[in-house]
Amino acid sequence: MIFNINYVRGAVKIRISGSMPERFINLCIAERILLWDINKTNEDLIAWIGLNDFFKIRPLVFRSRTQVKVLSHRGLPFVIKRAKRRKMLMAGAILFIILLNLLSSYVWFVDITGLKSVPENGIRYVASQQGLKPGAVRDDVNIKSVEREILLNIPEVAWVGINFTGTRAVIEVVEKTMPKQENKAPAHIVAIKDGLITEIIALAGQPAVKKGDTVKKGDLLVKGFAPELTPTATEGQPPVIDVPRELIRAKGIIKARVWYESYAETELEETTVTRTGNRQAAVILKIGGSELAFNTTSDQPFREFETEIIHKQLPVWRNSEFAVESTIRLYHEVNSNLAVKSFEDARDEAHAKAIQVVQNSIPEAAQMLSRNFEVLKTPEENIVRVKVNVETIEDIGQTINISQ
Repeated sequence: MIFNINYVRGAVKIRISGSMPERFINLCIAERILLWDINKTNEDLIAWIGLNDFFKIRPLVFRSRTQVKVLSHRGLPFVIKRAKRRKMLMAGAILFIILLNLLSSYVWFVDITGLKSVPENGIRYVASQQGLKPGAVRDDVNIKSVEREILLNIPEVAWVGINFTGTRAVIEVVEKTMPKQENKAPAHIVAIKDGLITEIIALAGQPAVKKGDTVKKGDLLVKGFAPELTPTATEGQPPVIDVPRELIRAKGIIKARVWYESYAETELEETTVTRTGNRQAAVILKIGGSELAFNTTSDQPFREFETEIIHKQLPVWRNSEFAVESTIRLYHEVNSNLAVKSFEDARDEAHAKAIQVVQNSIPEAAQMLSRNFEVLKTPEENIVRVKVNVETIEDIGQTINISQ
């Protein structure tokens, strides 16, 4: 076993051969030269010896009439010796470590999390004014000052915290929960879509339609006027003067039957494209005003292929206009296959597409009454077209402020 002290000083593994290799061992013991991990292989002995003691065994080799051969060596002195032979490699490693420490002391990315309604640009601008921006030195950024200025300048923010993860600064934001203010402006209720009125309850205002009426989008449903008071004329009193009706905000529940219609189609024969996994890449590196091209490819790298372009840009160094950009153009090899569907499969797929289109238009609170579909005839033999009809009952009222 080679101990740590032997690794620091260096150790050599030797083979001792001759008529009596044990005599060499005895001479080393007499001279207080340490040998360890001694093993016998055939007629030879294998042992480890310290590097300093290795240079002392020449007289013992002659006296014992043995031969000593170096099998291997380990330890710090040999590592240093190899490093001296590769000065450029060591210089590059040292330079890399220095550059890595230097670059890691800067902020290269600023991320903002937790935003819902507060504009990101506002927080980023305040942070930048306080020195937190790409290219800033981490130790020069006063985190408490940045947090305080964000809270003072953006009242919608309730709490803010800043953490550093490597070269990335993360601004965590918690927004205030603002109470909703009820809109009390005078307003009418109008129809947001065509339908047949099935129920109307005017909670505030005057109904403009009744049950069974057919309305179109934009028709007035509930007027934003206070109920009229019928004046009673008394003999001997002056005539009653009409007073303009008071404008109020109309409120009510107006339900109607609404019909939806959508179309979708599917091809019986469809070409599908799948990637094989083979690809080639062309890289263009732009440094300032110069461009360097790497791994250039031909205009037709594969018989069939798709092109994917990835553009990346390093943050601009502080106030410098020196920019470093890279454009990677990936060429993916693809195979085109012609897929043939049965009429039933194409019909079901078209039906599912049409239903999806309708469901995107129907409110979640709507009550569905019926749903049916039919296959339409088309001049194209390769296409199956489906028409879907859906009937619902839903609230079609929309509040619109009254222009003064």
